Amino acid sequence: GNNSGYIARLDYDDEAKTFGTPYIVAGSDGSAGYADGVGSTVRMRGPGQGVFVKNPDYAGEEDEYDFYFTEADNHCIRKLTPFGVVSTFAGRGSTSLNGEAKGYIDGPIREKARFQTPRGLAYDEESKTFYIGDVSNKCIRTIVMKEWQDTDVKNEKIM
Repeated sequence: GNNSGYIARLDYDDEAKTFGTPYIVAGSDGSAGYADGVGSTVRMRGPGQGVFVKNPDYAGEEDEYDFYFTEADNHCIRKLTPFGVVSTFAGRGSTSLNGEAKGYIDGPIREKARFQTPRGLAYDEESKTFYIGDVSNKCIRTIVMKEWQDTDVKNEKIM
């Protein structure tokens, strides 16, 4: 998989109809690992597919969206805020007997849930549901946003 340890951003100039130069907003090149944080203090392994989700807490701000993305090699879903803060949104909530934070467990997204190689991510704004392609577990998992808290991961058995 992708061994990069960062998320880059590419801005578009509406007037010139051109893209600018990509720049790193979280993590750093060549320093893969696992750590939540801000900007270059973040460590990632294999960030992948992501979706933008409007966050009502940012109403009136220039950017009202969080970016949720899969991180296959760290077996979790992470969230990047418009302010460069990366946190673990779901997964890695418990470790197995061998100390690994991967596997297959449904339940509270941070306290208990585990994934194994999540690569696909989609979001249905109407139902406030994330759909996660959990590759090594060979299933689609869901997270339904209730009040932006108290959420569980579930296997929807969509195959």
